[in-house]
Amino acid sequence: MAPFGALSEHQNRCRVPSLERRSAMTKRKSPGTVFYDNRRRCWMGYIATGLTVNGNRQRRSVRGATEREARQKLRRIEAEIIIGKQVTNSSIRLGRFLEEWLTTTIEPNCLSVNTAASYRGIVERHLIPSLGTKRLRDLTVIDVDHLLHQKYEAGLSSSTVQRIRMILVKALRHAERRDLVQRNVAALTDLRRTSRREGRSLTPEQARQLLAASQRHSLGITVRLGLYLGLRPGEVLGLQWSDIDLLERTLSVRRSLKRENNQLRFGPPKTPGSIRTLKMSESLTSALRQHKVKQERQKEIACELWIELDLVVTTEIGTPVDPSNSRRALNEFCERANIGHWSPNELRHSFASLMSLSGAPMEEVADAMGHVDTRMTSQVYRHNLKSVVDVAETRLHALLGD
Repeated sequence: MAPFGALSEHQNRCRVPSLERRSAMTKRKSPGTVFYDNRRRCWMGYIATGLTVNGNRQRRSVRGATEREARQKLRRIEAEIIIGKQVTNSSIRLGRFLEEWLTTTIEPNCLSVNTAASYRGIVERHLIPSLGTKRLRDLTVIDVDHLLHQKYEAGLSSSTVQRIRMILVKALRHAERRDLVQRNVAALTDLRRTSRREGRSLTPEQARQLLAASQRHSLGITVRLGLYLGLRPGEVLGLQWSDIDLLERTLSVRRSLKRENNQLRFGPPKTPGSIRTLKMSESLTSALRQHKVKQERQKEIACELWIELDLVVTTEIGTPVDPSNSRRALNEFCERANIGHWSPNELRHSFASLMSLSGAPMEEVADAMGHVDTRMTSQVYRHNLKSVVDVAETRLHALLGD
C-alpha cells in the first residue's frame, strides 16, 4: 500500500503528459524571426503575412527597443492573421497619407472651396511639420497629445487646436476604414477644458439706435435684412430682386456671395437647409421699396456704366459689394449710434435673441435661420436678454397651491 500523500502509478502516468503539454506551451516559439540590428540599434522582427498577387512571399517588419517588445508586436500581427483580418503594410508616412487624403477624398467631395482650403491649411501648417515623418502605423496617442500641447503652448486659440484634432481624427478614421491603422489614436486624446467665448446680442434699444443711424445710407438695407430676417452676411450680399415678392411680402434665400481663391463668386448657401422662404414684416417691405427707388436713381446716374446683375445690395455701378466694405459701413453705423463695435454676423445673433425675447418658438427661429434643428440656434445664437425671468404668470401655482 502506498504511503499517505504519495501518487499512485496510474495518477503519475496521467500527470506526466499534462506537465509535458504545459512545458511545450511555455516554450512555444514566437512567430517570425527576431534579432538585434546593430546598424539600427534596435530589435527587428519579421513575419510572413501571405503571398502577393504575383505569388511572391509577403512579410511585415516591426521594431522594438527590447526583444520582448518586438516579439509582442509580431504576436499581434499573428493574431490578426488568425482571425482573418487583412494585414496591410502601412509603412506609409503620415505626411504622404494626409496629402493623398486631401487630394482624393476631401477636395473632390467638399461643397465649399473655402472648407477644402481650410483643411489643407491645417494639414500643411500644423500636422505635416510636426508628425509628417511618422509612419502611419507607428503613430501613438502620446504623439498626438504632444502635438496638441505644443499648439496650446504656442498660443493658438482653443478653437484652432480643436480643429487640428478634428481634422486628424477624420483623416485617421479614413485610414481605419482601410485597415491602415488598428485604432484611431487621435480620437483617444483629450483637449484642455477652456471657457467658451460667449456670444452677444444687441438689446432692443441698441437695435433701434442702429436702424436709425443706418436709415439713409445705401448699405443701410444690410442692417435691416440682418436684424429682421437673420440672414447670413453672404446671403444678404447675394440677394437678388427676383428672390423678393414685395406684394406677397416674401423673400427667398437661394444663393450667397463668397470669396473663393481671393475672388468674389456667387454660390449656394452654406447648407441645403439654408435654402428657405421667409415672410417679411410690413416695415421691412417698405424699406425694400424705398431702397429700390434709390437704386433706380443710381442706375440713371451711372447710365452705361451700370452692370445689371439684379442685385439688391450693389455698388454705385451695380456690381457686388465686397464683404469688407459692408463691415466697414456697419462700423460707421455703430459709431453714429454710439453702441460700440459690432460685426455683421452678430446681427444674426441679435435676430435669434430678439425673436426669442418676443416669444417666438425656438423651432420657428431655427427654421428662419436655416438650421436643421434648434441645438445650434439655442446654444450658439440665442442669448438671454432678460434681466429678470418672469415665472409668476405661469400655471405652476395651480400645481403647487397658493
